[in-house]
Amino acid sequence: MATKTDSKIYVVDDDPFYLATYDKHLKAQGYNNISCFLSGKDFLEQLTDEPDIVILDHDLGDMTGLDVLKEIKRFNTNIFVIFASARQQPDIATASLKNGAFDYIIKDDNVLEHITSTLSKLFVVQDYLKKKKRNNRFFFFFSLIVATLMIVSFVHDMLRH
Repeated sequence: MATKTDSKIYVVDDDPFYLATYDKHLKAQGYNNISCFLSGKDFLEQLTDEPDIVILDHDLGDMTGLDVLKEIKRFNTNIFVIFASARQQPDIATASLKNGAFDYIIKDDNVLEHITSTLSKLFVVQDYLKKKKRNNRFFFFFSLIVATLMIVSFVHDMLRH
């Protein structure tokens, strides 16, 4: 995933007011690469552009956000999805998290602050995952070098005897 300023963020909501509000808020926060979609279908047609983050409503008119989330995760499990929905039903929130959503935010008077806070947490998690991946690569290469040295040493010993 990219840094904050060049992260590709897609916003999917069937309400033009929320799309405009999120777009303006994200740009004010320093995000530059934002695309907005009024339907799940329009968004899914652009999924091959591989966004880094998707802010997703649940009630999209043409499909549910949960259906869209499942398609996203089938396509690429590394895309972070944040639900921002007026639905205050625990079963929907739980289902979204079980299916790979990073967070489930309720659309209320503080939705913009919640989005900002969640994005900050997301970048902390992303940095941790990058470091872990780098450490795993280091461990793999270190193990490979040790194994190679052991084989060379074994062959050397066999040739000496």
